[in-house]
Amino acid sequence: MKVTRYGVTLERLTAEKTEVVRQWRNDRKIMRFMFYQGEITPEMQREWFTSIDNEQNFFFLIYINSEPIGLINISSIDWENKTAYTGLFIYDDKYLGTDIPVSASLGMLDVFFLLFDVQLVYAKVKGSNKVAHRYNTSLGFTQTKKIELGLGYEYMLQKEIYLLETKQIRNAAIHLKGNKTTIELDNSPIDSWVKDKLAKAKPDVLKNLEVVIIG
Repeated sequence: MKVTRYGVTLERLTAEKTEVVRQWRNDRKIMRFMFYQGEITPEMQREWFTSIDNEQNFFFLIYINSEPIGLINISSIDWENKTAYTGLFIYDDKYLGTDIPVSASLGMLDVFFLLFDVQLVYAKVKGSNKVAHRYNTSLGFTQTKKIELGLGYEYMLQKEIYLLETKQIRNAAIHLKGNKTTIELDNSPIDSWVKDKLAKAKPDVLKNLEVVIIG
């Protein structure tokens, strides 16, 4: 699955590309913002990927000009109750403080809130990560409780709050980069599942997001 929206491409993580994510995750500049501070071994990474390679978890490499620059996810999805968790990190420093992280978040949340009808997402943020606290707040997240023995906080974002709080940002992104949403799928089991899910999306939502499905 590959999603392109607001000028950013999100490509679902594959087993072949997990090593680059492991290297990013073990870099101190990323690790310091994670609750788990230990080094991730290749075996641990393989076990992790096996556990998330399903329709409850969508981890995407963020691509700009065909280069991977970070990772974004919507995971632990409860399709019956329409809830999920989300997270993001940018590895390439030159994109920090730009519109790219926001565009990646908006593109993913538009798809899962509007096309896939997720209603509520949560995020976990380490207490020392002030940038993430401000970032989540700018998207409409509200802080709910302390977690991880007081080392961090859980944030919550409702679909309707997201649409309201990000209306101006999304309109600006559409003005600058267009409203088209391209979703590329292959014949893998997950993409076949996504294809069935998209077939149930509301026609007006497909039209409003200008969805083009390839594959």
